[in-house]
Amino acid sequence: MRSKSIPAFLTLAVLLGCESEPHYTMRRPHYPKPASQPPPPPPKSAPAIPPAPPAPQEPSYTGSAGPLARAGVGHYMDGLEADLRHYLRGIAVARPGDAIVLDLRDDWLFARAPQLSQRGREALRTVAAALRHYDRTTIWVNSYTDTRGTPEENLKTSQRDADAAAAVLRGEGIDGKRILATGLGRTHLKVATGTGVANPRNRRIEIRIMAKPD
Repeated sequence: MRSKSIPAFLTLAVLLGCESEPHYTMRRPHYPKPASQPPPPPPKSAPAIPPAPPAPQEPSYTGSAGPLARAGVGHYMDGLEADLRHYLRGIAVARPGDAIVLDLRDDWLFARAPQLSQRGREALRTVAAALRHYDRTTIWVNSYTDTRGTPEENLKTSQRDADAAAAVLRGEGIDGKRILATGLGRTHLKVATGTGVANPRNRRIEIRIMAKPD
């Protein structure tokens, strides 16, 4: 009995056919990466708060302005007026003749209270600093009211306010002999009104400064 055998050419054909089969490999699909978002901008810092304006400084003097001859009164008061105008911002400074008059509103000095306000004290301290240097002067502190209340009440109130302002000047080194504090009530109104009218321009303290020659 003849053994069955596969012809050699068939074996070769099968082998060649197997090698001709396509060869596949698994490859991970490639997708383009999404564009990365730009990093968020750093948080804006809060704007710097500007520093508070410096408080008004008192005049810096050394000693007295010196003796005062009668012929030099005008020049002497010119210097005092210039300093007061420079340091007393917001306060009216008048120059009738050789006198100097400071007009301080009552509601600004006292803020509608019997006690002096902080702003009022600072203004009076500045006045005192100048008057310590220009010490050949006499100071009248005159206080006025409006027409509310009785004349007696107004005189009492105005005297109280004049005394309070004068006390600050004395406390800042002004010789009390140079100061005369007077409450004048409803006299010398700056704005003419009827009785019982509240007017802030009439409620005021006037500091009148006169030279006192040697």
